[in-house]
Amino acid sequence: METLMNDLILSSIYEHLYRGATTRDDDFHIMTFCNSGEKGLEARSVVLRSFDKDNNRLFFHTDYRSPKVDMIKKNAESLCLFYSFSLKTQLRIRTISSIHHNDDISNTSWEKVGLSSRKCYLTKYSPSSKIETCDDGLPKELKGKNPSLKESEEGKKNFCVVSNKIKEIDYLYLKSSGHERIAFDVPSGNFNWLAP
Repeated sequence: METLMNDLILSSIYEHLYRGATTRDDDFHIMTFCNSGEKGLEARSVVLRSFDKDNNRLFFHTDYRSPKVDMIKKNAESLCLFYSFSLKTQLRIRTISSIHHNDDISNTSWEKVGLSSRKCYLTKYSPSSKIETCDDGLPKELKGKNPSLKESEEGKKNFCVVSNKIKEIDYLYLKSSGHERIAFDVPSGNFNWLAP
């Protein structure tokens, strides 16, 4: 009975992650990605682009020039945090991150990126770099409009995919009749109930 309940919870988690990756207005579409750098811990909101259940991987896109890319190269341990207000559910997912840049994964993902999103990779500035004044760094001719497909290809060199291999899922469900919390060690398939 206990194992069946845990299997149902894990199956539900996977369903929520799949919906988060495929449904724009789902609470799990935006996640907080946390990792460690020279200044200590960093956290930022990113869009969950896909979830590979068979290989236990979460994917998001970022600018290859972003500080988080260098941070991942130096320390691959990371954490992906999700919270659904409607479901009153929090997921803390420990992961090992890797960068895909100019490889099959990034090339395939780039082909699926819409023009409005490709536009983000056309900025002349590296993310987090200091600039003289408030400016997004996009070419003046693209202000207020999307690039053409040809124009957008210039941004491909700045595009990469971050793959996050799931190690552990900490699931917390808040309810008035009694909170529930369980941790799944994904590689081993083991689980432990935790005090909420």
